[in-house]
Amino acid sequence: MPPRRPSRKPTIDTSATQDSIDGSQSVPPVDAPRKSARQAAAAAKKAATVKLSETSTSTVPRKRAPKKNTATSDAPVSSASPSVPALKPTPSQDVTVAKSGAKRDRSESDDESAKQLQPASKKVKKSAEKSEDGKDTNKDAVNDSKKMVTILKRGAAPVDPCSPYISTHQVYVSPDGEVWDAMLNQTNIGMNANKFYVIQLLHPIGNDSACTLYVRWGRTGENGASQSKGPWSAQTAVKEFKKQFRTKTGTPWEGRKGMPAKSGKYTWLERDFNNESEETDSPPKSKAKASEKPVSEKIPESTLPNEVQSLCRLIFNMSFIDAALSAMNYDANKLPLGKLSKATILKGFAALKSLSEVIEDPTGAAQLGGFEKACMDLSGQYYSIIPHVFGRSKPTVISTMHQLKKELELVDALGDMEIAQKLIEEKGDKDENINPLDARFRSLDLESIQPINPESKEFTALAAYARNTHGATHSHYKVSIQTAFRVRRKFESDNWAKAGYDTMDGHRMLLWHGSRSTNFAGILSQGLRIAPPEAPVNGYMFGKGVYFADMMSKSYNYCYAQTSGNIGILLLCEVAARPHHELLDSDYQAEEGCKKAGKLATKGIGKTQPVDWQDAGDALDNEELKGCLMPKGEAQDVNPANAHLMYNEYIVYNTAQIKVKYLLMVKMQH
Repeated sequence: MPPRRPSRKPTIDTSATQDSIDGSQSVPPVDAPRKSARQAAAAAKKAATVKLSETSTSTVPRKRAPKKNTATSDAPVSSASPSVPALKPTPSQDVTVAKSGAKRDRSESDDESAKQLQPASKKVKKSAEKSEDGKDTNKDAVNDSKKMVTILKRGAAPVDPCSPYISTHQVYVSPDGEVWDAMLNQTNIGMNANKFYVIQLLHPIGNDSACTLYVRWGRTGENGASQSKGPWSAQTAVKEFKKQFRTKTGTPWEGRKGMPAKSGKYTWLERDFNNESEETDSPPKSKAKASEKPVSEKIPESTLPNEVQSLCRLIFNMSFIDAALSAMNYDANKLPLGKLSKATILKGFAALKSLSEVIEDPTGAAQLGGFEKACMDLSGQYYSIIPHVFGRSKPTVISTMHQLKKELELVDALGDMEIAQKLIEEKGDKDENINPLDARFRSLDLESIQPINPESKEFTALAAYARNTHGATHSHYKVSIQTAFRVRRKFESDNWAKAGYDTMDGHRMLLWHGSRSTNFAGILSQGLRIAPPEAPVNGYMFGKGVYFADMMSKSYNYCYAQTSGNIGILLLCEVAARPHHELLDSDYQAEEGCKKAGKLATKGIGKTQPVDWQDAGDALDNEELKGCLMPKGEAQDVNPANAHLMYNEYIVYNTAQIKVKYLLMVKMQH
């Protein structure tokens, strides 16, 4: 026999090791270099599942025996039970490989599975194989990544939607309330690795005496491969879970909440299961008899005005939320908004803060291996915390302030979208005696909201304010106000009055604020907020505050209406913004300068700005706004000397200085 040709050496991700439970090399890596990559890729389409058993009787005819395993692994060696050999897979240890028509990139391995089996025969049977213990091997447990998956919630956490156990098992919760579920993520830009790892302890519904260790791994945005081992007693299964978690993260399970992102290791994504509604552990109900007619429950009519119903449909629209997340490359499949914890958001801010320090002062990156390496490593740590989808492309290195600000916008938006998701889940379907739209509106907890008559003086004045402050640099689109509301948020008036702003005539201004429509469930229920201490201050032009404008189009550009049916939402807020600290250019230390100057707000001076001002109470026929100022007439090109901004910006650093007065639904037309 001629000598075997040496296998091709992987060109990247050489530090990656097997992600199977015991390190057995039994499933071809999704992206590892192969002797015949095309042949293996073609075979992978036809053989979706490979049984990990050397002793089981297979119903799949093979042309030749699997090649001998010569590779090593850092995966933990099972020592859980005398009945489970340490290095030899048992009949209950299954591996499932995702079907995928996608062309594989030879230069990368994300599923980190191991031993390459020869392609299965074309005569693969469609029926499930029976292993020696009589259990089924699910050939199609992991569906095509392009197909919609259903997350079935049962118990404290949902079973992985790609698991073959989804309809029969639930996630194990120990007597002390610990949920044995972990979602891990790792991004290594230099090796083009952007991958996930799921670990769960699963047991049959209603019987937690026999727990199975289930894992799934692969590239972000794909389904990858899965493997299960056991069953064992709960005590033994917990030990195996902890061992697997520590191997993949380098951190003990007990220390996961404070763990940093480590190079070459997975990062634990903290998920919030507190808002999940629990299902019973009883088996699924049998189908109704043919003679029994299903009882249809009529949804009550909404009691809300039509205009308010339209607003609720806009801000609670999951399709728009998905579109916004997709536009920002966020992976909502790996870390759904409803499971996103505040701790994860704060970690995301902290990771961006580290990046901002390197970008601001590249000379300080020497100890991190230089500017390029530092940005690459820190970007990978950030992506490990806030998962992104890049497909088969290499993850983007964040190395400029422009890129950093885009990611800051994402993490900011996640906080508001996460609130919208939870309000939908908590309030949308629980109350059977109320229309879902009404329930979601109530969850906003507003003091009042009142549609404004389009024929009124108030509406006409609002439309004039919008029309007269549409900047010349934004002439590529037109806007029209579809609906306007008077709005009162609870507690804002009290906080405002306590600070004494009611008596400050001439110091209050009616200013614009724009944001994505998907952020407004959070904004209306929680108020406009200031970035947390974890966020990098140099990611904001004038420091961490709430930003306003006296030019409508300046604020409208932050609505990103193209992701929400070309309908954007603008606020007009009464802001205690005078006296203000004036600046001609950006200064992320502006808050400090503002306080030293004894001013209430920072004003960035723009080249084009309103010249004349009027009493908003008189113009809008609104007694509450007496003494508050708003622009009168069209903005003009003033061009102050040394001004670098195109339009004025106003920034306050205390949310007590803000009262939401109007909400406008604005249609954009190109």
